[in-house]
Amino acid sequence: MLKILLSFFVILLFNQSSLAHGPSRQKVSLKLDIKAPASKVWGIVSNFEEFVWNKEVEKSESNGNNVGSERVVSFKNGSKIKQKLEKINAEKMMVSWRIIETDNKALPVNSYAAKIFVKSVDSNTTNIIYKSGFYRGFMGNDPPAELNDENSKIKVTKFIEGNLKGLKRIAEGN
Repeated sequence: MLKILLSFFVILLFNQSSLAHGPSRQKVSLKLDIKAPASKVWGIVSNFEEFVWNKEVEKSESNGNNVGSERVVSFKNGSKIKQKLEKINAEKMMVSWRIIETDNKALPVNSYAAKIFVKSVDSNTTNIIYKSGFYRGFMGNDPPAELNDENSKIKVTKFIEGNLKGLKRIAEGN
């Protein structure tokens, strides 16, 4: 009888922990080559105060360009996200920030963090590596379709692609 009771307890324990599993961290990482010197591209990327690379962005307002600075990115559709500058390293040409407030219509994410690395390939070619990690827009089980892992990843990918295309356009002067 003790074995049956113990077996039942173990099954119940594992069953409960499987029901409590939350969302998995999602990642999007994209690369792009830009026909411009790394110093020029770094000048654009490292300017946290001026984020207008994405054609969907109407304006960007920031309270500075130092670690801890915050900016509000306003989209043409009326959505806004608030970001905080986490790191900026001129020597490594790396900048990172996180979203501290989001509109799920723009970016359905939680705990979003991003990094951009600027790497010189040659005197007139720069490689950009844009990495992000986040959780879907709905943290509970059974998210609605617009806030699930797949949709969150699609929206983040489109946002990053728009950022990279805009960065390329600005840096190359096109």
